[in-house]
Amino acid sequence: MTEIPDGTEEGAAQALENLQRSETELLDVYQHHMVNRPFGYQDLYLLGIARRALAQAKAFRQCVDDRNGLIASAILRLQLDTVLRLYALFWVADPEAFAGRVFAGEQIDRLKAADGQQMKDRYLIDKIKDRNPWVEAVYKNTSGLIHFSDRHMHAAIRLKDEKSDSAEFFLGPNNPSHTLADFQELLEAFFHCTAMIVVAAGDWFSRFDTIYRREPPVVDSSSTLRPKA
Repeated sequence: MTEIPDGTEEGAAQALENLQRSETELLDVYQHHMVNRPFGYQDLYLLGIARRALAQAKAFRQCVDDRNGLIASAILRLQLDTVLRLYALFWVADPEAFAGRVFAGEQIDRLKAADGQQMKDRYLIDKIKDRNPWVEAVYKNTSGLIHFSDRHMHAAIRLKDEKSDSAEFFLGPNNPSHTLADFQELLEAFFHCTAMIVVAAGDWFSRFDTIYRREPPVVDSSSTLRPKA
């Protein structure tokens, strides 16, 4: 991968290109694995992961185009949430049963991993941060943007004169003073989240493709479960 200069238009443009490439790679993974195969709740789980990841990636890029940093940062937090929930599938004792319970409407953070621990955000972050140490910082820096917080209050004022410390109110969906270069860090973080989804989904498909050849799980057509909107 081309080394990205820090804080430059060129670097941000390269990060955006990397993100778009990762979206294409995610589609390629699913198109390769979701053809002529048995079908189970794990497939539904992974389909939901990809559907959410791709929808968020497009919305994120639109926010970057609009220079809407507040919402771009919030969507980054949602993409990280998608990463964490995908990796939850690796930590449970029975992935098919787990995926079925999620399909039925149970919350992942109320379910337990194979070691008996509830899969709260803290647990999932601790499981992946050794290989991906940046995850913890991204989680911390973006969590305050999901719910209304001081971050939104600070975003509504802008320093007008450093000498007098005078400020002005600032309203509107975007910050016209921001350039693409200001979004490089967000773009890189979003790319890494999406790339993790590509790798983990591909790995999981390869794992349970082997399992399917022995004992294919099948979604019960008589089940009372129904997809939720």
